[in-house]
Amino acid sequence: MEKHENLTFMELLLRILNNCLAHLKLCIAIVTIPTAIMFVLVMWVLEPTYRAEAVVTPPTSEVSLAGNIGKFMDGLDNLGSISSLLGKADNGTDIVWTYLNSWELHDMVIEKFDLVNHYEFDGKFHADMLKQFRKNFDVEINDEGMFKLTYEDEDYVLAAEVLNFMLAKADSMYNSYKTSQARISRQYIQERLEREEHAIDSLQEVFVKFQTENHFYDPEIQLEATMKYLSTLQGNRDMVAQELAFEKMERGENGRRYEELRKRLSSVDASMKQATQGKRGSVGIVALDKSSDLAAQYLRIESEVKIKMAVYKYLRQQSEQLALVEANMRANLIILQPAWPNDKKVFPIRSMMLAFTCLVAGLIAMFVSCFIERCKTSDKDSVFMREMQRLARFFGKKGA
Repeated sequence: MEKHENLTFMELLLRILNNCLAHLKLCIAIVTIPTAIMFVLVMWVLEPTYRAEAVVTPPTSEVSLAGNIGKFMDGLDNLGSISSLLGKADNGTDIVWTYLNSWELHDMVIEKFDLVNHYEFDGKFHADMLKQFRKNFDVEINDEGMFKLTYEDEDYVLAAEVLNFMLAKADSMYNSYKTSQARISRQYIQERLEREEHAIDSLQEVFVKFQTENHFYDPEIQLEATMKYLSTLQGNRDMVAQELAFEKMERGENGRRYEELRKRLSSVDASMKQATQGKRGSVGIVALDKSSDLAAQYLRIESEVKIKMAVYKYLRQQSEQLALVEANMRANLIILQPAWPNDKKVFPIRSMMLAFTCLVAGLIAMFVSCFIERCKTSDKDSVFMREMQRLARFFGKKGA
C-alpha cells in the first residue's frame, strides 16, 4: 500500500530544487533551447511593427436650414413656438466617423500605397484584404471628444503617410458632402424665394386695396383720431344745445339768434351722423360699428405680410451664405497631433517575450524533473505506476 507523506511548503520547494539539480542538464536544455529559439525569432525572424498616431478635432456641428429659420423666428412676436417644430443640428462628427470607417476610403488607401503587394496578400477576395487592413487601423473618440487614429505597419514612414492621407481624404469627402448639401439647399431656397416674392406681391396688392377701399391705414392712430373727433363734436353739440335752450327761454323761437343756433346744432348732428356711419373716411375717420372688423382684417393681413417679409429676408441671407459654402473649400478637421514617423517598435516586445518564454520553459523543466524522480522512486505496484503503465499501453495501441 502506498504511503502518503505530509510535506511542508519549504520541504516541497527543497524537494523540487533537489529534483531539478538531479537532472540539471535536462533542465538547462529545456530552458535554454526554447529561449534561444525565441531570441532568434524576436531578433531576426519576426518583423518589427510600428504604430503611428494622430489626434484631430471633429468638425463643428452646423445648424440646419430649418433650425436657423426657427431661431430667426424666435425674434418675432408670437412665432417662437414654431422653432420647436423645426430641424436639428447637422452632426458632422458622425459623418466624419462614417467616412473614416468606410470601405471607400479604405480602398483609396489600399490602392494609393499598393498594400496588396506590401502585405504580400495572396487571397482571392477583396473583402479579406479590407479585413487585413482594418486589423491594423483603428479610430476612436478619446475622453476629450477628439478623434484618435492609429495605424500599425512594418514601415513606420508608411504608417504616418497612411494616416495623413486618410485625414486629408476624409476632410475632402466631408467638404464634398457639405458642398452638395449647400447646392441642394440653395436651389430649394431659390425656388422658395421666387414663391415668397410672388406671395408678398399678392399680399401687398390685397393690403393696399383693403386700405384704399376702407380708408383704413393705421388702426391705432385712426381710432384715436376718430374718438377725439367725436368727442370734440359731442362737446360742440352740448354747448350749442345749451345756448339754444337758453335763447329759447329768454327770447323765444322766433329770433334770428335762435335760428342760427338751430342750424349749427343740425350741422353738428349731421357731422356726428356722417362720422358714425363712416362717411368721413376720406379724412381718416373710422365708422365705430365697423372698426373692430376692419381692425381684425387689417391686423391679419399685416401679420401675414410681416411673416412673409421675415421669411423672405432670412431666405435671402441663407441663400448668400450657402453660395459661399458651395464656393469655398476649407479644412474642417483641425489636426492637433499630426502623424509622424515613430520608429519605436510596438511588436515584438523582446524583453517580455524572452522573459515569458524563460518562465514557461522553467516551469516545464521543473515538472519534467519532478515527474522523472517520481517515476524512479515509486513502487511498481503503486497506484501511480499502474496508471502510468495504463497510459503507456493506451498510447502504444494508438501508435500501432
